[in-house]
Amino acid sequence: MNAHRPLSKRLSSRIALMLPCMIFLSIVAFATSSGNSQDTAGDNAAPETATVAPKDDEAPVVVTDKVEVEPVNSDEKIATRLSEIYRATKWFTDIEVRVDGGVAFLRGQSDTEKHRDWAEATAIKTSDVVAVVNQLSVIEKPFWNLSPAWESMVQLARETTSLIPLMVVAMAIVVISYYVSLVVGNLGRRVAGHRFDSQLLVQVTGNAIAVVVFIVGIYVALRVSGLTRLAVTLLGGTGLVGLALGFAFRDIVENYLASILISLNHPFRVGDLIEVDGAKGFVRMVTTRGTILNTLEGNQMQIPNSTVYKSKVLNFTATPLMRLEFGVGIGFDDSTTQAQDLIMRVLENHSGVVKEPAPMVLVDSLGSATVNLKVYYWFNQTNHSGLKVGSSVIRQVKQVLTEAKIKMPDEAREVVFPDGVPIRILRDQRSQEQTEPSPQNEDKNADISLKRNQVAAKSVDVIADADEITRGEGDLRSDQDDVMNATADDETTADEKNLIA
Repeated sequence: MNAHRPLSKRLSSRIALMLPCMIFLSIVAFATSSGNSQDTAGDNAAPETATVAPKDDEAPVVVTDKVEVEPVNSDEKIATRLSEIYRATKWFTDIEVRVDGGVAFLRGQSDTEKHRDWAEATAIKTSDVVAVVNQLSVIEKPFWNLSPAWESMVQLARETTSLIPLMVVAMAIVVISYYVSLVVGNLGRRVAGHRFDSQLLVQVTGNAIAVVVFIVGIYVALRVSGLTRLAVTLLGGTGLVGLALGFAFRDIVENYLASILISLNHPFRVGDLIEVDGAKGFVRMVTTRGTILNTLEGNQMQIPNSTVYKSKVLNFTATPLMRLEFGVGIGFDDSTTQAQDLIMRVLENHSGVVKEPAPMVLVDSLGSATVNLKVYYWFNQTNHSGLKVGSSVIRQVKQVLTEAKIKMPDEAREVVFPDGVPIRILRDQRSQEQTEPSPQNEDKNADISLKRNQVAAKSVDVIADADEITRGEGDLRSDQDDVMNATADDETTADEKNLIA
């Protein structure tokens, strides 16, 4: 009958018998796999310290990596060893270690929280210690704790004491380097004196060499004293310090550099008559600050070197010859050619006027009442004074024109009538005045005699005007020596060193 059953019924009966068996095998397999996984997890667990989650606000409890069933060390040995370690550190006060069944109990006081945690970690890593109960308390520091400051002062005193020998050696090196820089600077000035004509350039060269030697000495002293970083900072900051000083003392540095350039270029020398920025005088000296002039009025003037170097300098003494000029006006009725010839004779015969270049007398312009002449002549300013020569020439020109009856009218006040002014004289009245003496006629005669006396006095002046020099003009020599002697050095410039020849 089983053979004659339908196929579907036979399959359903077999599945019904196999289903409970499959469920049972699944349950057994699941239970077996769970047990194996737990054993495997226990065998493969990392040997790290495990912590149990704290309850509420309690600190985590440290669990040892491995608990020995039969400990090798006794509790007394563990406690003794831990006590020795804690006392050796001197971080703890009234430390007490008790071990019971592998559990270490720590009591006492710790100076810091960090050392308290260290004591716990050291105990848990000790052999045969399975747990640690840390009952150490941290000592509270006072509000005013001066011990760190005292310890710092003691440490500083120790370091200072150890540096005293090095500082003595460093000071000796600084002193030696100072005197060596002086010797080397003087030697450099001597060598530069044979190569340069400028006194300022010689001085600057010697000072630069001396400064370099002294800076090297300071660097060596700092290295010997152990201040290597400060030495490097000094060398690196030298340029910055120089830059800062340059901005702070810009005017002083500018005048100093200008004095160097003036000493190198030689635009003038001592005793030259120059004009700078509206000031005119003889050069007395050039210092690192300014150029000192002796003015023609007898004053002493100091001009900053930067102004002298940047301004237009007019040197009157650079060339020995100098040209002077003046103007003279003659009347329209007078001969211009005659006036030119007379003036040329004065110039050619004057000892203060040079022959080459030749003097000139030119017709300059026609005024309202005069014909204006312009006189040009040259003189040697090395030997003669322009003021004195000019006075003598103008005086003699006026004299020769007067003697030649050449008028020199003032065009601002004189009125010229080209056709003349008609005058009518009553002869009867004039003859009557001449025949009849009167007080008025007597006064006129007195005026006539006075005029005659004035003419005689003028004749004496005419003779004096013919001389080349007069008492008022003195001599024609240059007044450079007079000005320089009148404005001799005073206490303000006596100690200054002249930088030009």
